[in-house]
Amino acid sequence: MRKILDIKQIINYYRQAVFQVLRVQRNVVAPGSKYFGTKTPPAYGLLIPLCGRANMHFDKVLYEMAPGKIFHFTPNMQLDKEVIGPEYWDYIVIQYHRKDSIPLLQYADSHYESDISFTPHLYDLLLQFYMQCSIPGQFTNQKAQALLENIWAEILPKNLDTDNEKSRLLIQEAIKFIDLHYTKNLTIPAIAENYGLGGKQFTYLFRKFKGISPNQYIISLRIQRAQELLYRHQYSVAEVSHYVGYTDPYYFSRLFKKRTGQTPASCKKSKLDLKNFSM
Repeated sequence: MRKILDIKQIINYYRQAVFQVLRVQRNVVAPGSKYFGTKTPPAYGLLIPLCGRANMHFDKVLYEMAPGKIFHFTPNMQLDKEVIGPEYWDYIVIQYHRKDSIPLLQYADSHYESDISFTPHLYDLLLQFYMQCSIPGQFTNQKAQALLENIWAEILPKNLDTDNEKSRLLIQEAIKFIDLHYTKNLTIPAIAENYGLGGKQFTYLFRKFKGISPNQYIISLRIQRAQELLYRHQYSVAEVSHYVGYTDPYYFSRLFKKRTGQTPASCKKSKLDLKNFSM
């Protein structure tokens, strides 16, 4: 039986699930081509059509593929496919490996499809995603997931004004919480849980409304406060490190130099122009 899911539910799943992107492929198949008796790769996958039309059977269940839809398959499914119509069948496949067994989405272990808004910008984003993830030696799971966030944002329906306002207010509350507690041992999953979100979804929303990730925001607050303490008070580097939330003063020193261009020790000896520090 063909399964159809809501795209918001699907994107929410991929923002919370723990998975590793293994490979991003682009396939272009000639009109009239037929492939029967094959199998899907030994990985989970998302298939996003770019151009043309095809009929694909996942375990003998027919899916009619064309731009404006996204499809999901699981490892080693029976696969039959046939390109229909006069155009070349052009599509992107994102293969991934699940790293958890949390049942966040119905049919996560099955085939399904969803309708999406296929825009020229989405087409460009998908091609950029494919090209950047295809560069030998430069592909990383972290990079792939960061690029996927841009794709999810474009795919989401644009009539979610109410949801956007709720999310904006939620992030405002989270920022107030971080501003009050940034010197403590904060973790993104713990903060996200306070607001009923997964870590990935919280990070996405925070970056969307604040412009930077929550981790970068916390680091900026800590380094700014450390600068003030080092310049205005007679605290040791280790004391300042502990006060702003870092138990390892060596890690703090490396991070401080990376962000400010000078070591904490040299900062204690020089006059610091705090107004020039930017988050």
